[in-house]
Order: sequence, then structure tokens, then C-alpha cells
Amino acid sequence: MKKSLKERLAILSDAAKYDASCASSGTSSRNSLQSGGLGSTEGSGICHAYAPDGRCISLLKILLTNFCIYDCAYCINRSSSNVERARFTPDEVVWLTLEFYRRNYIEGLFLSSGIIRSSDHTMEEMVKIAKDLRTIHHFRGYIHLKTIPEASAHLIEQAGLYADRLSINIELPTDHGIARYAPEKRPDNIRRSMGELRLKMEEMAEPTLQTKRRQNSCRQVRARR
Repeated sequence: MKKSLKERLAILSDAAKYDASCASSGTSSRNSLQSGGLGSTEGSGICHAYAPDGRCISLLKILLTNFCIYDCAYCINRSSSNVERARFTPDEVVWLTLEFYRRNYIEGLFLSSGIIRSSDHTMEEMVKIAKDLRTIHHFRGYIHLKTIPEASAHLIEQAGLYADRLSINIELPTDHGIARYAPEKRPDNIRRSMGELRLKMEEMAEPTLQTKRRQNSCRQVRARR
């Protein structure tokens, strides 16, 4: 039986708690249901980030899906895991973001995902969400997208046009570790994605002496061609 939107929201907000968001942290586990009083530090679905001016921003933190084609030993959402699965459509994520925003629950969106079909397919759906929020619904809130390992440079660039922040997980420190725990992933491809993201960030930032030299050398190469 198909799960309701509310059921899928519960599953995919809970699954997102494993994804690093640069949110505030460091508190102990407390829940008023057991101890009385008000509030809880254990809930999922809303996380917090900080704007450049120091403001604390509440974000809807969800996965697009916790289905994944990879079977990484360290990941709770690996393909062999027996966790309950769910998936949103891009339109559903857009609707949820807008409705939460209109009710003043959030000021933005943190979106990550398991990998479905391929890295590019998953990244395309995430870009579509951010693009539709910005261009169709004129959403001016904060958007943080987790980029998908091995997604094409073009899609990463597209994501950067609509998101306030992009990040990528550095999952294991050594090639040996990746080969052992995530054998389907390719370290060279992960490093390529990270390098392309870094270069694009440098290109879009204020020019430094180093980036000016790189841009000038690129222009000279193009001129010689």
C-alpha cells in the first residue's frame, strides 16, 4: 500500500538526521514525553543553520529518498539495509517547503538524497526542486543542497545557481577504505566532483591573485586555439 505524504515525511525526515548539515549540535538527549515539561532534543525534520550575519535559520531537513543503488557498509540507507523506504517526487518537496514556510515553521530547506537510478538522475531531481522553488514560486528562503557524488559538473553548476549553499560528503579518508566499505564507488570520481566544485566556487568568488592568473592563462590558451 502506498504510504501517505505524512508517513513518508516521518521516514525521510528521520533518515536525514544522519546527514551532516553544519547545524548546531552538542546537546544531550532530552525528551519531555518521558521526563515532563516542554520540548525535545530528539526530534527530526527541522535543523538550524546560521546566516552570515549570525541569524539562526530553521530548515526543513529531509531526504528526497532513502532508496539507494549503493551498498556502502557505513550507511544506514545502503541497498541491503532493512530500513523502511520512502520517496518524494520533486513536486512534493516543493509543496512541503512552501507549506512549512507559509506556516512559519521554517525559513529554508536542507535537501539530501540516496542515489536512485544514477548520480546524474538524482542530482537532476534535486536541481529541479531548487529551480522550481526559485523561478516558479519565487521562494527567497535559504536552500542547502547536498551534492551527489559523481554527478556531472554541469549539474553541480546548475545547483549552484539556485542554492545558497552546496556541500559534499567526504565519506572515507583513504582509497583502501572506500574499496573495503563502499566498493561500488570510485575515489577518483569523488575527488573529481569535489575538485570541480572547489574550482567553481573559486571562479564565482571575488578574484584573488591566484584566480586571476588561472583566468588569464585560460584566456591565453583559448586565444592560441
